[in-house]
Amino acid sequence: MQVHSPFDNKYWNLAQACAWVEYREMHLVDELAQADRSAYMAIGMYPSMWPAGREQYGRIEDLRRALEGGQLASSGFRRGGQERLEDIPAAEWVDYVIRPPLISFLDQPQNIPWTNFRVLSADMKRLWRSDHELSGRSKFDWTSIKSIYDKLKTQNPRMSQNELILELQGSYEERFNKDAPARSTIQNKIKIWS
Repeated sequence: MQVHSPFDNKYWNLAQACAWVEYREMHLVDELAQADRSAYMAIGMYPSMWPAGREQYGRIEDLRRALEGGQLASSGFRRGGQERLEDIPAAEWVDYVIRPPLISFLDQPQNIPWTNFRVLSADMKRLWRSDHELSGRSKFDWTSIKSIYDKLKTQNPRMSQNELILELQGSYEERFNKDAPARSTIQNKIKIWS
């Protein structure tokens, strides 16, 4: 008999969505099905407790941008509104900060406009492929490349884009022991990421 996993649920909550974007680990999505704030924060607070080889593939900001850009639909209960599920307008995400499992306004962390947030798990899996799927489909692991790029960009804010690309190519080749994508290919991806 196969046991049902929260990973296979039709909808995911905000903590599950954030965990998938950041780590792409099915068991984290399962564990966060009934998450509170401290459960999600513990993932990043205690890296020494992480399994060997755990990588961070994306950022919560990637999720917020997808919601703001309309690539991902979300719904929830509007605080102070009628007690019914409503679609959260994409334009509202400009003003929000994601603090799993809550959403708050940028300058007002106590002001929580939506509760019971949810997204379709199928949309999450389509937008943020698992590491296994990526390695099987693409010549390059673009999730890992983006992670390396973001890290280099944060660590070296004064580097030009060309310098960052050179560093990225070197890091990729060293890490994966294979040729990195061409400069023009990386530049096209950076346009999409920005």
